[in-house]
Amino acid sequence: IYLLGLPIAEITQNVSLGGSEYLAAIHGTVAGKPPVVDYQLERQVQATCREGIRQGWVQSAHDSAEGGLVVALAESCIGGNLGAKITLNADAASVSRWDEILFAEGGARIVVSVSPEQMENWESYLHQHLAGNWQKIGEVSEIPTNLIVNSDVNLPLIDVSMADMRDRWSNAIERRLSASPNLPG
Repeated sequence: IYLLGLPIAEITQNVSLGGSEYLAAIHGTVAGKPPVVDYQLERQVQATCREGIRQGWVQSAHDSAEGGLVVALAESCIGGNLGAKITLNADAASVSRWDEILFAEGGARIVVSVSPEQMENWESYLHQHLAGNWQKIGEVSEIPTNLIVNSDVNLPLIDVSMADMRDRWSNAIERRLSASPNLPG
């Protein structure tokens, strides 16, 4: 599993929780300024992803704009009915807010999966076309297990089952409607 675009270490500089789904869902607020879009990087990331798909290297691709990196990973797991083990290579000692790394939104970031047989071709292409703006972040599980996200020093951040992810994703609207006193239902 690869993150195309801004590496984890640079996420807090170029993406934001401002106006994010995280702020709305967890903190019940819409506030802050959204991140500034780097159009040149966005074009490079999109072109690289499309070429990976054309070449047959990329098995799945998901933007990380709405909900951030972890939501993109969870939706990819649900879509493929497979788990994933992720290691976020960020200097854990210097991270003050893991929520920014996990849920910040912004452009020029796509999560892709590549079959093991295509990794060498894919990484060679990435070195040539996205120099420094990509990183391998994990592996797909062969079975529908959990989504596990750890820091690079093995600090557990997320461990959620496929059943729980699927339930939250499939029933989100019904839960939201039943929790709102102003809506019928």
